[in-house]
Amino acid sequence: MSKYQNNEVTPVAHQSRTAELVLGIIGGIFGIILAMTIGGIGSALETSGSAGVSNLGVGCIIVSVLAIILSVMINRNHVLMGWLIILCGILNFVFVSFFGILSGLLIVIAGGLALRK
Repeated sequence: MSKYQNNEVTPVAHQSRTAELVLGIIGGIFGIILAMTIGGIGSALETSGSAGVSNLGVGCIIVSVLAIILSVMINRNHVLMGWLIILCGILNFVFVSFFGILSGLLIVIAGGLALRK
């Protein structure tokens, strides 16, 4: 007996990754806004350590933009993109520490959701 009875092909269910997309984009936008705020405060203070704060802000912006891009490409390879998004969320924590909790947490949750089947 054939697995294609009566010439019918069963469709493969395509899982929507809307939650990962939305959380990744929102987390990335919060990260960009946060990094611009912290970088601006560091530059306004113009103390001896403000260059380091500005550089960490630039790093946070880059990681946040990368998280947004990876979130948009989540349907290509959700496992690889999930791990890369989690890495972006962790780097967000590292760059802006306590201030990056909201954006980093949203990005890490988006990456974790991407790892599910």
